[in-house]
Amino acid sequence: MTIYLDFDGTVVEHHYPAIGADNPHAIRVIRALQARGHSVILNTYRADLNDGSLEESLAYLNDPERKLLPITEHTPLKIHPGPFDLNEAKRFNKLFLDDIAENIPLIPNRVLDHGLMVDWVSVELELQQFGLL
Repeated sequence: MTIYLDFDGTVVEHHYPAIGADNPHAIRVIRALQARGHSVILNTYRADLNDGSLEESLAYLNDPERKLLPITEHTPLKIHPGPFDLNEAKRFNKLFLDDIAENIPLIPNRVLDHGLMVDWVSVELELQQFGLL
């Protein structure tokens, strides 16, 4: 399956142009998706800008400490995500993991005192239930 992975609010807290605090469990679940053979493509608004922030997000993801398979592909511009619906994801062989995807589980930011980010624990459980992890 092709996984379109957002960055801000998904992998890290929103803190653009800086890179926000780690979103707990994000890297672990992304690593598990890669281990199952899913293709991960970065799909971020940072691609819409010409300010170096896309490259910073790729460098963050590809830091050897994170132990991810290299994520080298990205959308040329942000694709607006479809809803978080695993039935549809299986049907079309693509999934958007994005904090703005309708119905994706969210939790409050942990460092910032406002905002929401993807709840990777809930996402992981749903992916397991659908046999994607």
